[in-house]
Amino acid sequence: MKLLQNPSRFTSLLKWVSQLSLETHLKPPISGTEFLLRRTQNPRSFATVTGNEVSSEKLNVKRTRNGFRITPTIRKLAEEAMLDYFYSTRGLQYMVAESMSKNSPMFIDNLLKKVDCVTASDINQSITRYLRFHPVNEFEPFLESSGLKPTEYSHLVPCDKVFLEEEGFLLENHHVLCYSGVDPKKIGKIFKEAREVFGYETGVLASKIKAYEDLGFSRYFLSKLIVCSPRILIGNTNVELAKVLKTLKSMGFEFDWVMENLSDEGSCDWSSVHRVLRLFREICFDEEELCGLIRKYPRLVFENSGKWTVILVGFETKLGSSRRELCSLFQKFPLIQVEKCVSNLRQCFLFLKEIEMEDDEIHKVFRSHSWWLGSCRLKKTSSLLVFLKAGKTRVCQVIQESPEEMKKWTMGSKIQPLPATNVDIDSKLMKTQFLLDLGYKENSEEMESALKNFRGKRSELRERFNVLVSLGFTEKDVKDMVKACPTMLSQTCDILESKVNYLINELGYPHSTLVDFPSCLKFTLQRMKLRFAMFSWLQARGKVDRKIKVSTMLACSDKIFVSFFVNRHPDGTKHLEDLKKLHLCVETN
Repeated sequence: MKLLQNPSRFTSLLKWVSQLSLETHLKPPISGTEFLLRRTQNPRSFATVTGNEVSSEKLNVKRTRNGFRITPTIRKLAEEAMLDYFYSTRGLQYMVAESMSKNSPMFIDNLLKKVDCVTASDINQSITRYLRFHPVNEFEPFLESSGLKPTEYSHLVPCDKVFLEEEGFLLENHHVLCYSGVDPKKIGKIFKEAREVFGYETGVLASKIKAYEDLGFSRYFLSKLIVCSPRILIGNTNVELAKVLKTLKSMGFEFDWVMENLSDEGSCDWSSVHRVLRLFREICFDEEELCGLIRKYPRLVFENSGKWTVILVGFETKLGSSRRELCSLFQKFPLIQVEKCVSNLRQCFLFLKEIEMEDDEIHKVFRSHSWWLGSCRLKKTSSLLVFLKAGKTRVCQVIQESPEEMKKWTMGSKIQPLPATNVDIDSKLMKTQFLLDLGYKENSEEMESALKNFRGKRSELRERFNVLVSLGFTEKDVKDMVKACPTMLSQTCDILESKVNYLINELGYPHSTLVDFPSCLKFTLQRMKLRFAMFSWLQARGKVDRKIKVSTMLACSDKIFVSFFVNRHPDGTKHLEDLKKLHLCVETN
């Protein structure tokens, strides 16, 4: 009844059943064993299967060479076959053989794709038959079962070896690590970071582990220590490790606390950790203060072996922070990663430099407010200036008066424009008067748009206007040009003059060309010179007409310019690159 009440679900069911029937007709009859295998892989009733579930299963399905789905049951049979092969045929230790067969799913799936089998129950015999003529590279399942992904171990597989026994003392040292309490699924990390360990001769690795046990390390603590810092097994006993643990123990931190704060994912550089502890001893004023700091923020010591903490101290020191200010910063440290804190502080520093704040003022901000600035990810400077609707000087003034305002300018927050000052109001009135002189209608949308596009004071805008008049344009022409392209007056007088002189005096275009296309003055002088130089080169070789509109030359994108002009000559691309290098050298000089 439920299916009949839901037509779309019933239609999906019909499609699924029809597809199932089609696959059944196309395949040979199945045995009772295979029927049971297929039945166990999906015990759900037909009524619970939707169209979306069926389509996702078809997309993610894995099959053997003969088209059988690789279900958990089939994979289990394959694992049993591999265990028998590794243990009985290859003679590996049972613990190693079992781990390689059960903990290398990707290897098993790839193997099943190569195996021919008539029925699902034939998987065991098919794998045995395949391996008889196609020995597998044992390093692949060994490293995968040790916790490495194919992308991590591909470069670790020997090119000239197939069997594990060919690698000398590999299995012997693997056994020593397992006996010492190291999880077999984490031995791959040791193989990747300290491969020399697996080349030690008989007794060497055991003696190194015994040396650490003699320092009072429990087997459980030492096993985690080896995974976190595999390189402590290389060379003599790690002196820096002993110093760190001795220092921490003298401050009341037991091995269990250290173990809780070590990460299996990264590798610990104990010399760096020791450096951080010595640094904190210099910063903090007493032992009790230091113990409280480390207990509250263990990441300061253990995150990336304390290297980001050292960077943070160096950053703050360069900004003039005193010992007491550094201690205060760490006592109020935000609940984020140290790396993230350093990144946020750097972003804030760049922002203050980009708005041209004085160095002394930047130092004041960081010396007093780094503890919360480290948790704030500011938006980009260009975006902030647009949202705040203020210039750099105004933003600097706001920050100097109240640095906490920056808390409102972080990523994801909605930023409100800064309130207008008397200077801003006077500036807007003067710009409005300038626009009225140009012929804009008061309070019109056209005037509002022009006010947003203009950059500079009224006196500066008037000066730029007069420069264009002095270059041969009439006042009426300049007014028309400004109305058509208000942003052209956002450039300095020197830049405007150099662009006009280049187009009119050097290239010979009449003034009317710029009046008709004033937007050409928005493009950089470098773009103008580069493109017209390229055009002149093509013109000398008869590849283009003698005259071309300025708009056609400048307004098109680089891709279109190359396609439409540069590619007309076989050497066009090379000559364009030469011109770019030439113009770059001229600008540098």
